[in-house]
Order: sequence, then C-alpha cells, then structure tokens
Amino acid sequence: MKIFPLILMFLLGGLSATSQGQSSWDGFVTDTHCGTNCQRTARMTPDRACVRRCVKQGSQYGLWYKDHVYVLEPQSEAAEFAAERVRVTGTLSGESIHILSISPTPEK
Repeated sequence: MKIFPLILMFLLGGLSATSQGQSSWDGFVTDTHCGTNCQRTARMTPDRACVRRCVKQGSQYGLWYKDHVYVLEPQSEAAEFAAERVRVTGTLSGESIHILSISPTPEK
C-alpha cells in the first residue's frame, strides 16, 4: 500500500512540470562552474575551450541568461553550442531548462 502514494506523487509532479508551459530565452551556452565569470574573449563572450574544459572536469552546460546561469537538459543537445549565442525554447523547472529546441542566434 506504500507504493500508491509514491505513484501519486510521481504523477502529480509530472503534471506540474508540464503545466508550467514553454518559454524562450536568448543567451550564451556556458558552464555552471564558471557561469557568468567564465574566461571571455575580446567580444565579451564565453571562451569555447574554457567551457568545454570545465564540462570535461565535471561542470554542466548552462544557459547564461541575464545575470544567471540555468542548467540545460539534455546536456548532449547543449554541447554542440558551447560558447555560442543561442535561443533556447523549453520548460523551466527550478534551476534547469529542459530543451525543446536550441539554435544559434546572430550577434546583437
């Protein structure tokens, strides 16, 4: 009988995550270790080698949006855009964005 409350919590948790809806964010793919303090190029963007090195050492890919870095899931979709300006469409859950689509955006 203890399994029923667990199933109910799982189902309700899934419903609340999908009811949040989707949004879009424009920012840079960086990593959660360096975040907005990542080594930057002359154009004030994250450095690709730095981002990839930090991820290789255990950090996660994240979206630098305004003054905050959100974890991007799945990581495999974010990897090809390391240090690039992107538009991410997805759902926000806590500090993570679940990617529905990700594409490069032109420099402003």
